[in-house]
Amino acid sequence: MWVFCSGMHRSGSTVQYQIAAHLVEQAGRGERITFHKPEAFGEVREAHDAGSRMLVFKAHGLSDAIRDELRANGGIVITAHRDIRDVVVSAMRKNNWTFRHIWRIGRLRHWTRRFEEWAMVPGAMVSRYARLSADLPGETVRIADTLGIPLAPGDAGRIAADYAADRQRERTVAVREERQRGQAVKFDPHSLLHHNHIASGAVGGYRTVLRPAEIRAIEDACGEWMARWGYEPDRPALSGRQRLLRWSLGRAA
Repeated sequence: MWVFCSGMHRSGSTVQYQIAAHLVEQAGRGERITFHKPEAFGEVREAHDAGSRMLVFKAHGLSDAIRDELRANGGIVITAHRDIRDVVVSAMRKNNWTFRHIWRIGRLRHWTRRFEEWAMVPGAMVSRYARLSADLPGETVRIADTLGIPLAPGDAGRIAADYAADRQRERTVAVREERQRGQAVKFDPHSLLHHNHIASGAVGGYRTVLRPAEIRAIEDACGEWMARWGYEPDRPALSGRQRLLRWSLGRAA
């Protein structure tokens, strides 16, 4: 059986993948599959016979081949969502993008739509990034329950500690050092961490980065999505300059 860890962009899917893979491998129930684009899943499936084993695969996009697998053989979906305003800031930092670039290429609707495609899969385990950040042991228990893998006393805390932010940063340093040595390394094939994968992760941190007009633009574009998933709008007041910026963003949409 395939286990798809498929959270919203910059919303914790990598740590969900890491914990799910850890649990599956520790229990001798299967193995992790290193990163492949979701469009390549058909080829990956041909190369790995799931049978009675669990194969853990990370994918942000729900490709046709993955849909076919879920329809034909079922599977387990583990996904997560995050305040889209914080997603924007996290993507800006990781990719060195400006807000205007993200806005112009339509990433907001792309990210929210992709998440909802996964969340609508029957039986999907849906987490909230804030909960992942605040209670990783509890999320480890939820993932184990979803996989049907029993945990011994203390297992959840021990596993969660191995994937806490400080440990993840240590792993990203190792990837960065390989890059500095001239190795053609984009990410660690085991953890799937990039050299700049981990940022502050602060919930609501967008308020110190985004301008009021940018916050209003996100809330105008994603208001229905935010309401559906429990994110309150700020609706900050706009000065004359900020109203002009909001107008210019509308022109660029």
